[in-house]
Amino acid sequence: MTDSTDIRAFVQGSPHPSWLSDSDGRCIYANPALERLTGADARQLEGSHWLDLLVGEDRPQARESWQESRAGGRSLRIRVCIRGTSPENNYAPVEVIGFGHYVTEIGELWVFTALHLHEPTHQHPPLEAQLQATLNIIPVQAWYALASGTIAFVNEVTASYLRLPQAHHLRYGADVGGTRESHLSYIHPEDHPHARMQWSACLRKHEVGELQLRILCEPGSARWFLVRAEPLRASNGELLFWVGVNIDIDDAKRAAEALDMAKERMTRAAQVATIVELSTSISHEIVQPLAAVVANARAALNWLSSESPNIDRAKNAIEGILRDGMAVGNVIHEMRRLFKQEEPNRSIVQMNDLILQTLKVLEPDLRDRNIVVSLNLSTELPHTEADAILIQQVLLNLTRNASEAVLERVSGQREIIIRTLFSDAEITVEVEDTGFGIATPDRIFEAFFTTKDEGLGVGLSISRSIAEAHGGALVATNLEDGGARFSLTLPRSFSPSGMM
Repeated sequence: MTDSTDIRAFVQGSPHPSWLSDSDGRCIYANPALERLTGADARQLEGSHWLDLLVGEDRPQARESWQESRAGGRSLRIRVCIRGTSPENNYAPVEVIGFGHYVTEIGELWVFTALHLHEPTHQHPPLEAQLQATLNIIPVQAWYALASGTIAFVNEVTASYLRLPQAHHLRYGADVGGTRESHLSYIHPEDHPHARMQWSACLRKHEVGELQLRILCEPGSARWFLVRAEPLRASNGELLFWVGVNIDIDDAKRAAEALDMAKERMTRAAQVATIVELSTSISHEIVQPLAAVVANARAALNWLSSESPNIDRAKNAIEGILRDGMAVGNVIHEMRRLFKQEEPNRSIVQMNDLILQTLKVLEPDLRDRNIVVSLNLSTELPHTEADAILIQQVLLNLTRNASEAVLERVSGQREIIIRTLFSDAEITVEVEDTGFGIATPDRIFEAFFTTKDEGLGVGLSISRSIAEAHGGALVATNLEDGGARFSLTLPRSFSPSGMM
């Protein structure tokens, strides 16, 4: 849709006899040039059919051509004679060019321009006049260039944006000896290399071209545009002109840049958060064995410093120091190997034994919290092939999560149930709690998603990655009577799939 006010302004300013008509062909506006040609004023012309402007013998052909143009949605181009004012020369041979538009308040509106066939050769040929008339009505920036690549004309929207003076040659399509790079003066200097390369490619290949660049609008200011140029050819394939449009994408471009910057900041923040959370996770895994090392060291000193040294008890304490010290080393070694995405260090393990070892580490904490652990371990559970240290990290994480879940209950028994199951292809460890369940079980394994006041929720995400690296799975479900169940499934015969 276009505005009839803009079209009327164009007709008014046209140096050629021009007029507007409705869909029935009745004139609704005529410019001064048409008044001079016909000798009739605007009031006489308005309301008459435009075909009445022609000499009698040309009307049938003109009517038929116009009807075909309307039916086919094409512009009209026909040579006829308009009735003139001079008795000795009562007609003027012209080429009438007409094209239809739809405007908001009127509907179909036709714009006609009459070009004198006997005008000097320096006047615009009909095709250029039609191009200029059409481009001036388009409500976006539009232009055309010669086949050589020199910009010859810009429409009123473009001229207004570029702040061109009224007498500027680009407003009238005048050839002032420009070059195919003359337009670069209107483009941001940083975009010159790209614009030059793309325009040269279009001219060389005679193909449609498209690029994004910044067009200057005033000193120190520019906006982003999507520029598209298409070749206009004659019926024999000869390249006549290049026709282009500039679509303003500045707001969208800047919004996209702002979004990219925000994503980059979020990525950096996530990286920092990951480092912090992983450091916290590692420290959490080694604090307890280190505390045990310190406790055993003090006990050993006490047993050895007494008046009657107890060598056996001191020996047991020192053995505990060695055991817990090796456990700390294993945690650091295995986490380091996990981050380097190395394959699990597989060995034949008994899952029931790993569970009992895990509970032995957590026993003091569970006892202090009055949490009961009920075991339902299959006595016929087969061995499996897995990385014992990594699987223990998963068991530690699941048991700690279960203990935190049952602490949410003020009353009732605080119980964790651990069971083992197996089938021909896999073994399963289930860890159940008597808490209130998981509000969003489908998101609980997402990195940085957490329902806790502290922490960033990396533990379960890493646990699932460890399970998947073993060819298994880790899933969470809510129980009907409250609480949640985490199921760790591992294949009995392990085939590595790579870490995370």
